[in-house]
Amino acid sequence: MKNLLYLSTLFFAILLFSGCPYTSEVAIDSTPEIKIDEKLLGKWESKSSTDTEYKVSKEDDKTYLIEKKSKELKDVTRYKGFLSEINGTRFLNIYEDIETATKAWYFYKVDVTGSAARITLSEVTENIDEEFHSSAELKDYFKKNMGLSFFYSKQEEVYYRLD
Repeated sequence: MKNLLYLSTLFFAILLFSGCPYTSEVAIDSTPEIKIDEKLLGKWESKSSTDTEYKVSKEDDKTYLIEKKSKELKDVTRYKGFLSEINGTRFLNIYEDIETATKAWYFYKVDVTGSAARITLSEVTENIDEEFHSSAELKDYFKKNMGLSFFYSKQEEVYYRLD
């Protein structure tokens, strides 16, 4: 059940890229630690926009491949990501799968319904000015600040399972 929540979180995080979330050159964990939940794999759609579909699949045992596809234009953007857990809260670590010297990681708090039919993503705000050079530094910052009001953007994004 927990794995299902983790996977759902990854998928919906991609959908939130419409704003300007915080980015970092390092992820919360230096390597993925949480195994893929097969129940989260599939197709998803944002509550706020029905013209884009997200397909979540398994890249490897701990990494998700997320494809964002415009229904009309047939454009596809690919992301890779994994889940991290801090003090019982799940975060999606995600980056666009393009060839660059460094990855730009984005972070979303993930809340999944028990049935995994709905996922809510809360992006980590762009109001963070700090830069981190290691995953340990970033994770420590999250632990200290994730309960504060400035830490997340005001708008949450809700996604629903299509299949």
